[in-house]
Amino acid sequence: MASSPTLPDPIPAQPTPRAPGKLEGHEWWTSIGSPKYVVAPMVDQSELAWRILSRLHGATLAYTPMFHAGLFGSSTSTHYQEDQFDMSPDSLEGVAPYDRPLVVQFCANDKDLWLQAAKKVEGRCDAVDLNLGCPQGIAKKGRYGAFLMDEWELIGGMISHLHAHLAIPVIAKLRVFPTLERTLAYATHVFQSGAQLLTIHGRTREAKGRQAGFASWSKINSITSLLGSKVPILANGGVPNSEDVEPCIRETGALGVMSAEGNLYNPMLFSPSNAAGGREYRACLPEEMQVALAECDAELVGEWDRDQAAYAPATFLAAQYLAIVKTLPSTQTGSSAIKAHLFKLFRPIWAQGRHLEIRESLGNSGRGVTREQKDAEYAKVVDQMRELIKADLAAGLLPPNSHRPLTHAEAIADFNGVVPYSHAQPYYRVAAAEESSVLVDSTELQVSEKRARSPTDETVPMFLCSPANPEEDAKKARLSTTDREAAPTENTKACARSSHVPPCVNSAAVRCSHSACLACCKILSFGEGATGCEFHEAKERAQKEKNAAKKAANNAKKALKKAGQKNKKGGAGVKGVKEAVVEEVEVVGA
Repeated sequence: MASSPTLPDPIPAQPTPRAPGKLEGHEWWTSIGSPKYVVAPMVDQSELAWRILSRLHGATLAYTPMFHAGLFGSSTSTHYQEDQFDMSPDSLEGVAPYDRPLVVQFCANDKDLWLQAAKKVEGRCDAVDLNLGCPQGIAKKGRYGAFLMDEWELIGGMISHLHAHLAIPVIAKLRVFPTLERTLAYATHVFQSGAQLLTIHGRTREAKGRQAGFASWSKINSITSLLGSKVPILANGGVPNSEDVEPCIRETGALGVMSAEGNLYNPMLFSPSNAAGGREYRACLPEEMQVALAECDAELVGEWDRDQAAYAPATFLAAQYLAIVKTLPSTQTGSSAIKAHLFKLFRPIWAQGRHLEIRESLGNSGRGVTREQKDAEYAKVVDQMRELIKADLAAGLLPPNSHRPLTHAEAIADFNGVVPYSHAQPYYRVAAAEESSVLVDSTELQVSEKRARSPTDETVPMFLCSPANPEEDAKKARLSTTDREAAPTENTKACARSSHVPPCVNSAAVRCSHSACLACCKILSFGEGATGCEFHEAKERAQKEKNAAKKAANNAKKALKKAGQKNKKGGAGVKGVKEAVVEEVEVVGA
């Protein structure tokens, strides 16, 4: 592991780019409109159609999904590039005003391959970004993303190489280290290498998924104080709700805020901050797309605040998204992206146990042969969900006058601090130390407003998505925990933590010594004086043994295949290998 350099004082200037007249830092940032509201790079999720939808609702800058530099820049095969970024003559991808300003993000560990890939999009974007933030296992295996955090020389060499040879700026998105000192030294090193903008995700490499916790806005603020006068700084992390957008900018000192998960679950995240900008953008879209979007507006009934609305019916946003997908002149949106977006928009509905049959219908959609057939299948799913939500409203399961976009203030004053489950809304992950593995779907809005920012704080922000008859629907509700046990019924017992805040809505495992579901049993099995659960422990052991046996069987197949290949070349036969393999499987599965 390369040692980190100490923080220089004063900080040296960046290397000089070779491209004449190349704009840098704040000058470049001003030239693209000083965008404040940014859609993050998300694999298979920040595609063209979603970027357009996000700009409709206030986003002023968007990133592409992360592209693999080696595959994207390949001169022998163009299939990957064509699938990921459509640069055909009729495409809107990377074309102003529809898809600009735009940043194209790459994962890379070779400066020449990255430059080759970046050259392809030089005229279709405003900057290229180096992904230094991806914490997933595939990034570790591929040697990119956050797993380059310890290879400072490699990072510096790549950034300085593109800074010198590319006509547009090179920027970087990075995570923080556990210590502030190392974080500042790291950010300074990336800046010194030639990065013209830094996006700081206020979480460490280890903080991901259910263990994400709160982002450290204080560390972002420290970086801004150190480098903000030299290059623009964007803040990323800890902004699941529109009410967090402006506080994030104030507390971090950043010029803008980037959202990933918050944007995915509610693309209206930036609307209360920039609804007027969204309307101006809509007027610039192709006429066919504007007509399709106007048809979607017919779903909204009653008066609503077009400047401050923060939560809209999920079916309305889904219809807008599909209208964009359908009217893109060249680019075809992948089924995986469409399904993922619709699943997230409809999550609050399914979290309340409502209309689960539509989830199955969505999973089976998109199998048509032609693009038109696939579009029709997805539209049918959205239409079915819309009719079911109307029925819920008529039956009193949803508050009266709620099927319209709502402001944050309206949700508090008119709906008792509750965002109706029919609306797209944030998805909070519990960050309390004792419950770091439990996902929660709902909480009161007032809690969100008083939320502490410390990454170790046990205050848990959530959203209440309760229907009008909570007792009846609690029986149907399901929480997406690791054990996926069904909600309690007349023949089952509620989890022991059903009265806890937040409540668990799973049923208890019949033989659990704590009378709890698997996720809650794990919590109750730790701490002073706690006892383990023989049933769940045995269940986990059995699962581990099953996984180990499966792995051994796969290794056996590989060994047999390899031995067979050796036998063809005159090597040893496979009989001995078969015997050894069978013995290994039997031992592991014992």
